[in-house]
Amino acid sequence: MRNELLVIEDTQVHLSILRKIASQAGYDTTCVDSVEDAAEVLRRRTFDCITLDLSLGERSGGEILELLAELKSRTPVLFISGSEGSERDDNVRLATSLGLVVYPQFQKPVDLPALRQTLQQIATIADCQKLVKAVRS
Repeated sequence: MRNELLVIEDTQVHLSILRKIASQAGYDTTCVDSVEDAAEVLRRRTFDCITLDLSLGERSGGEILELLAELKSRTPVLFISGSEGSERDDNVRLATSLGLVVYPQFQKPVDLPALRQTLQQIATIADCQKLVKAVRS
């Protein structure tokens, strides 16, 4: 069973790279390039992991954090951004204060082996959670 990853990224080159790394880590990917598209898909579906670029054109990927909190999401979020360290840190603090599950952040250009390893770890946790749910059902 493959896990589901939502990639929120507005640069096509990065989307392509993230899709490839995600596939290698055992994920099927859904890719969106705007806050609006991310909000639409998040209201309809759940995912095992989300990668989030913090700069999405004129909007901030941080807006997605508030939506995830509103949806009471427990989906792990990985920040993948070229933003300055202080902006990433502020968003990590915001996500944590909203009760979201935040994993280590990745600076662009991304350390691809480390990202692949992190995605695989999250997939393993998601698989275990799915097994527990199946046993309880």
